[in-house]
Amino acid sequence: GAAARIVHEGCRKALAQYFTLAPLRSESEGASIAVPEGFDPAEIRLTGNVAGKPPFRGTLVHPGWRAVEVRLPPLPAGQDPEIIAPAEVEL
Repeated sequence: GAAARIVHEGCRKALAQYFTLAPLRSESEGASIAVPEGFDPAEIRLTGNVAGKPPFRGTLVHPGWRAVEVRLPPLPAGQDPEIIAPAEVEL
Protein backbone atom coordinates (compact mmCIF):
# COMPACT_ATOMS: atom_id res chain seq x y z
CA GLY A 1 0.00 0.00 0.00
CA ALA A 2 2.77 2.46 0.92
CA ALA A 3 4.57 1.88 -2.38
CA ALA A 4 1.36 2.49 -4.33
CA ARG A 5 0.78 5.76 -2.46
CA ILE A 6 4.26 6.96 -3.46
CA VAL A 7 3.63 6.04 -7.11
CA HIS A 8 0.21 7.73 -7.09
CA GLU A 9 1.69 10.88 -5.55
CA GLY A 10 4.32 11.01 -8.31
CA CYS A 11 1.62 10.53 -10.96
CA ARG A 12 -0.49 13.29 -9.40
CA LYS A 13 2.47 15.71 -9.48
CA ALA A 14 3.27 14.84 -13.11
CA LEU A 15 -0.34 15.36 -14.18
CA ALA A 16 -0.59 18.66 -12.28
CA GLN A 17 2.61 19.89 -13.95
CA TYR A 18 1.17 19.51 -17.46
CA PHE A 19 -2.64 19.53 -17.08
CA THR A 20 -5.31 21.43 -15.20
CA LEU A 21 -8.19 19.01 -14.71
CA ALA A 22 -11.82 19.71 -13.83
CA PRO A 23 -14.74 17.32 -13.32
CA LEU A 24 -17.19 16.92 -16.21
CA ARG A 25 -20.15 16.73 -13.82
CA SER A 26 -20.73 18.95 -10.78
CA GLU A 27 -22.94 16.46 -8.94
CA SER A 28 -21.37 14.27 -6.26
CA GLU A 29 -20.84 10.56 -6.79
CA GLY A 30 -23.99 8.63 -5.91
CA ALA A 31 -26.31 11.45 -7.01
CA SER A 32 -29.30 10.67 -9.21
CA ILE A 33 -28.91 12.45 -12.56
CA ALA A 34 -30.77 12.78 -15.85
CA VAL A 35 -29.00 12.02 -19.13
CA PRO A 36 -30.79 14.00 -21.85
CA GLU A 37 -31.48 13.07 -25.44
CA GLY A 38 -28.53 14.10 -27.63
CA PHE A 39 -25.95 13.64 -24.84
CA ASP A 40 -22.30 13.43 -25.88
CA PRO A 41 -21.10 9.79 -25.53
CA ALA A 42 -17.53 11.11 -25.21
CA GLU A 43 -18.62 12.79 -21.95
CA ILE A 44 -21.08 10.23 -20.55
CA ARG A 45 -20.67 6.44 -20.66
CA LEU A 46 -23.84 4.52 -19.83
CA THR A 47 -23.38 1.24 -17.97
CA GLY A 48 -25.71 -1.33 -16.46
CA ASN A 49 -29.08 -2.16 -17.98
CA VAL A 50 -29.11 0.27 -20.92
CA ALA A 51 -32.38 -0.07 -22.84
CA GLY A 52 -34.65 2.28 -24.67
CA LYS A 53 -34.01 5.85 -25.73
CA PRO A 54 -32.94 8.92 -23.76
CA PRO A 55 -33.67 10.70 -21.56
CA PHE A 56 -32.25 8.27 -18.99
CA ARG A 57 -32.10 8.49 -15.20
CA GLY A 58 -29.27 6.88 -13.30
CA THR A 59 -26.72 7.13 -10.52
CA LEU A 60 -23.50 9.04 -11.09
CA VAL A 61 -20.68 6.58 -10.41
CA HIS A 62 -17.80 8.89 -11.47
CA PRO A 63 -17.95 12.57 -12.51
CA GLY A 64 -15.37 12.20 -15.30
CA TRP A 65 -12.48 14.56 -16.01
CA ARG A 66 -11.76 17.25 -18.60
CA ALA A 67 -8.40 18.88 -19.30
CA VAL A 68 -9.17 22.61 -19.10
CA GLU A 69 -5.53 23.57 -19.64
CA VAL A 70 -2.66 21.65 -21.26
CA ARG A 71 0.94 22.79 -20.75
CA LEU A 72 3.06 20.31 -22.71
CA PRO A 73 6.64 21.27 -23.59
CA PRO A 74 7.32 22.00 -27.27
CA LEU A 75 8.61 19.14 -29.38
CA PRO A 76 12.22 19.29 -30.57
CA ALA A 77 12.62 20.59 -34.13
CA GLY A 78 12.04 17.86 -36.71
CA GLN A 79 10.33 15.41 -34.34
CA ASP A 80 7.16 13.83 -35.79
CA PRO A 81 4.34 14.37 -33.23
CA GLU A 82 2.55 11.26 -34.49
CA ILE A 83 5.39 8.94 -33.37
CA ILE A 84 4.64 7.89 -29.79
CA ALA A 85 7.52 5.44 -29.36
CA PRO A 86 10.20 4.47 -31.87
CA ALA A 87 10.75 0.92 -33.06
CA GLU A 88 13.58 -0.84 -31.28
CA VAL A 89 16.28 -2.81 -33.08
CA GLU A 90 18.74 -4.79 -31.01
CA LEU A 91 22.13 -5.27 -32.63
